[in-house]
Amino acid sequence: MKKPAVVMICCLLGLQCARRGNIVEIGGYTFQYDGQEYRIQSVTPTLAEGYNVLTRRENDQLVIKALDREQDGILDEIQTGNLTMDEANTIYQEGIAEGERRGYIKKRTFAREYRYSDTMYHYVLATYVLAMGDVYNKLTITDRQLFKSPGVVIDENADGILDHVEEGLDNIGEYQKLYRHLLDAGMRVNRIIKNDGKYLVAL
Repeated sequence: MKKPAVVMICCLLGLQCARRGNIVEIGGYTFQYDGQEYRIQSVTPTLAEGYNVLTRRENDQLVIKALDREQDGILDEIQTGNLTMDEANTIYQEGIAEGERRGYIKKRTFAREYRYSDTMYHYVLATYVLAMGDVYNKLTITDRQLFKSPGVVIDENADGILDHVEEGLDNIGEYQKLYRHLLDAGMRVNRIIKNDGKYLVAL
């Protein structure tokens, strides 16, 4: 599960609509790849991380549909189509590059992020609220002295219990202690809140 710090948004000819008090922006563009026409659309709520959709149609029939659930520039799921994830991502990356060349891509800095340092570590905790999916936390831990590769761990339900190590040593118990330390530090200064059993970085 990959978790970006910068979210990519396609916002050409944005359409806004109300949905339970949340504003949703929908935009998109078409591009050519290997002689075929594809489309990238973006659905971006104001209060959640949006998602991008890569599609291709033949004679008005949908033949390819793949999702980038976190708008991080990497597809997560192929819903329709007989192609591999690598093939789909190659097409998607070309579409993003074309969108950047044409000025259709915007980038937004991730807002729900808490940074903290103690005598030994630098911590960066990000909460992701997905329009398609649950809330989860990603914690990146960097040793201040050794400057070795950071540890990256995921709390898939934001319930305060780590679920897996994405990068670093395979020692989730040690990471859990550091995670608990960070949650406590953030809650003391109201940068992390507990809501309905979930630990969230405050907006």
